[in-house]
Amino acid sequence: MVFPGNDKIKDQLIFRSLGESSRRQRIGCGFMNKRGITFDEHNSLFTTYALIYVIRGQGTYVDEEGQETPLTAGSLFQRHPGMIHSTIIDPESGWQECFLDLGEDLYRALVTMRLVLPEEKVCWLPPGSGIEEEFYRMMISLKESTERELPHYSMSIMQFCASLLERARKGDEPEWVRIEQSCQDFNRRLDERLDLKEYCRDRGWGYESFRKDFTRKMGLSPGQYIIQRRMDEACRLLRTGHLSVKETAQKLGYRSPYEFSAQFRRFTGWSPRDYRGAQPSGEDQSSEEDQPLAAR
Repeated sequence: MVFPGNDKIKDQLIFRSLGESSRRQRIGCGFMNKRGITFDEHNSLFTTYALIYVIRGQGTYVDEEGQETPLTAGSLFQRHPGMIHSTIIDPESGWQECFLDLGEDLYRALVTMRLVLPEEKVCWLPPGSGIEEEFYRMMISLKESTERELPHYSMSIMQFCASLLERARKGDEPEWVRIEQSCQDFNRRLDERLDLKEYCRDRGWGYESFRKDFTRKMGLSPGQYIIQRRMDEACRLLRTGHLSVKETAQKLGYRSPYEFSAQFRRFTGWSPRDYRGAQPSGEDQSSEEDQPLAAR
């Protein structure tokens, strides 16, 4: 799923519905170009919720009280159901946007959890941070989801919506929000073999933009960070002297003590047994970690 780039995306809109016939909930995602348009919405009142990210262009958001907020590339604005608003666009600014659209029940769930705030209308995320790529991936996944998958995918859409708003609330360094969250997740799951692309997909993140942001901020890739933290934990466990090398490898999710020992030696320059020092009496001194890698 390769993001074609903003200049190559034409109007693309995907809408899917789910739920009982009496409470059908619409989910939408897409990209729209609105060159030449002045009044996008004028004193409009919607029954669904929309979250719109401005890719380029200039305009103004007018809320129900007549308060005006400028819109520009990076603006993230909301259309809350039951609230009158207007959006005015400079027709010469080459306006392009991407959006999410959620039915009222899904919106109310987000409001109940205070993930969406009705009093919040316009916020901001920096242009060029890969958000369009994330929207694109959401749109394609929504299009390709089976009917069985759709209810589960709606949760990903809601999570993506909430994550965008939370990142926008963090100020001018939203990359750190994803990085800190991912670091906490990685530290909690050191015993797992994480598929980073799947991890990003589950959170509504563009993998390439996440990997680049993480590497630029941290000085090492997400995969390298996970290995580093796993080795940090290995050092702690080995120094306590309570676990054998084999038990340490198992606790950190390695398939075998040989794989663990090889990576530990590459990272620290020591074998796990030498690093740990004297072993408790009764432990086999010819530990598995000293066997050749060919035995893996």
